[in-house]
Amino acid sequence: MACIVPPLDNPVQGRVTVGIASVLVRAANAERRYLLLVNDSDTAIYVSLDAAALLNSGIRLNALGGWYEMLEGQNLYLGAVSAISSAAAKYLTYVEAPGA
Repeated sequence: MACIVPPLDNPVQGRVTVGIASVLVRAANAERRYLLLVNDSDTAIYVSLDAAALLNSGIRLNALGGWYEMLEGQNLYLGAVSAISSAAAKYLTYVEAPGA
């Protein structure tokens, strides 16, 4: 299944370094309309919604391109998003669209 990126106004794009301790990927955002997370590393990354991330728990993003997409009107989550990996210096990229 492919990502379905809707038309986005002023998207925020970036990269977060994920390691062996939980790290905040995106803060809670009541104006969020879309969020795409992509694992840009060679190790699985685990994502948690609104709590510290834990290994082998939550949403698993497989190595080398595993992704999770949140769409307005479907599975959009407005709270904080955190991530963790079993190794240091792994990268998680994101695209987030705020409200109009």
